[in-house]
Amino acid sequence: MKQNQFFSIIIPAHNEESIIEKTLICLKNLDYPSNAYEVIVVENSSNDATYAKAKMFESSNFKIYTIKEKGVSRARNFGINQCSRASNWGIIMDADTFLKKGFLSELNTYLETHHDADYGTTTVLLDDETLTGRFWSWYINQTDKFFKIMHRIHIVRKELFIKVRYDEELTVTEDLWYSRDLLKLGRYFFMKTKNVIVSARRFRQKGYIKMFFINIYLGLLPKSIAKKKGWEVVR
Repeated sequence: MKQNQFFSIIIPAHNEESIIEKTLICLKNLDYPSNAYEVIVVENSSNDATYAKAKMFESSNFKIYTIKEKGVSRARNFGINQCSRASNWGIIMDADTFLKKGFLSELNTYLETHHDADYGTTTVLLDDETLTGRFWSWYINQTDKFFKIMHRIHIVRKELFIKVRYDEELTVTEDLWYSRDLLKLGRYFFMKTKNVIVSARRFRQKGYIKMFFINIYLGLLPKSIAKKKGWEVVR
């Protein structure tokens, strides 16, 4: 008999009033037992209605928190600390990531047949159906898989996310360094799916070519220099 793994979905949210409701509606509609997953929203230092809008979704398995400290790494670590003791896996995702109805069931089946999986990510599809948008979806997925890194969605076995934390001094490339730290302790996996959609809002505002060079530049920075860099909020 198939066993339902318990998933803790952690979402840092800073000034996400325009999109947080859509994200949480998707999570409410997941085709997975409500007693086998939880959603933990960590609003951090927003100056808009993010917290109020997220709070409307609070329920037995939807937990909404607010913290004063700014920074995605701090919010993620705080969320990890709130996970249920029943949790088997942590799913850390951006507030502009949308999971389709069958995602958790698909992930549960994948993990059931990949017992050596410890941490990893999935294919993602940008919500941009242009030729450029489809190319970038392919490019993001290929680079994540080749370099064994995670960007928009991080899936980590509980035993590892208890041991490995995000570096709170980093506001850029924190996901790259987190991936590198996990690689020292576990085995990476990459699951193909059509059930994870991510917003292309940064690409639309900044431009695809400009974002390509920004990502290359930041990815090559030593951690000591990356700690001095900030990440421009795009909403």
